[in-house]
Amino acid sequence: MYRAMSKSELAKRAGISERTMSRYIKLQQPALTAIGVSPSTRLLPPRAVKLLCEAWDVDFSPDGED
Repeated sequence: MYRAMSKSELAKRAGISERTMSRYIKLQQPALTAIGVSPSTRLLPPRAVKLLCEAWDVDFSPDGED
């Protein structure tokens, strides 16, 4: 099960910069908006974390244990 995490934490866990994260999120924004996540959201809900991880093929244990 995925947990909520900040955009900066997700970027760090994915091994990318926060600026790159922002660019990637812009590409996924239509899907995020469809699930109720606005562009200004800082703490991503679990369903948004799951969507982004699946879209970017980020593979890490969602409970924080790599």
